[in-house]
Amino acid sequence: MVRVDQKRVSAFSEYLRRAGDVQPFDFCTASEGVVFPNRNRRGVVDYFFFCTAHQFGFWYLKDGRYDRPAFSRVDGIEHKGSDFLSRCATRAWLNDEGFFAPDSLAKRSDTELSAVFSDDQGKNPLPMWEAHLDIARRYVEWFRARKTSPEAILNEANRSAAPLTAFLDRCADMPGYGEDPLRKKLMLLAVILENRPERFLRVTDPEAFMPIIDYHLQRSALRTGLVRVDDPSLREKLAARREVTADEEKAVRDATFEAVRQLVRDSGRSVAAVDYFFFTNRRRCPEMTEPECAKCPVQPICARETRLFQPVLRTTYY
Repeated sequence: MVRVDQKRVSAFSEYLRRAGDVQPFDFCTASEGVVFPNRNRRGVVDYFFFCTAHQFGFWYLKDGRYDRPAFSRVDGIEHKGSDFLSRCATRAWLNDEGFFAPDSLAKRSDTELSAVFSDDQGKNPLPMWEAHLDIARRYVEWFRARKTSPEAILNEANRSAAPLTAFLDRCADMPGYGEDPLRKKLMLLAVILENRPERFLRVTDPEAFMPIIDYHLQRSALRTGLVRVDDPSLREKLAARREVTADEEKAVRDATFEAVRQLVRDSGRSVAAVDYFFFTNRRRCPEMTEPECAKCPVQPICARETRLFQPVLRTTYY
């Protein structure tokens, strides 16, 4: 039904291997103190542990079809989904650097937590807020039951002979992270902690990194032809942006995971670098407007399956 196109993977691997600008993102410099916390300040680890668990669901569903991505204004500036959540959380952190520590979160009412993510109209626009709130409560209880903290988990991992492996194992059942068998948000958190200027996670075992598969990467894989969909019914659903079944989503996501795993292996680039390449390139191949193929650096090796869209399925995994 869904398969990896090996020839296309080979072509993309060669491109990534030769390209000079395939680098990881540092989750700081581009928008320090606005979208992301300032470096070398208290509470930054707590902030990222909490916020990365909430990186999901930034879009609207209408009549069984994808309707639009979520955009909201903060301080007069419009932010898209993930950046909106991060900007709101950074606003709370700037007011109180200890806000996102589990013990601090435990003292907050549902109303207080919702208010953190208020837009300029004073409303919380997150499409899946109830799921966010449920994760937040279970996340706090997880830390309290284990009498630990994000800082303690990091310190323990960094003392290990294999810090990344130890970190992933320790967080494997943490609410907000443990539900996803592909560990998308947990891998993203590890990438953030490794690549922030503070180098919170000192990785010596990068082979433990696995691909970070979300909506954007699935859309990129489908449109570039890294992943092929042979099933006519599923192709029609993807092109029409209609809801898919959990099994159909899994088939596309698993194939994308395998394609990206091979890209990392064959290009010699890190998971973080490959992920950020596709994240930035998606701006030329967005959700709601025509792709700008002429400006795309991979245009010569792309299948240009621009009608295809990511699987439309509500999940807290991504």
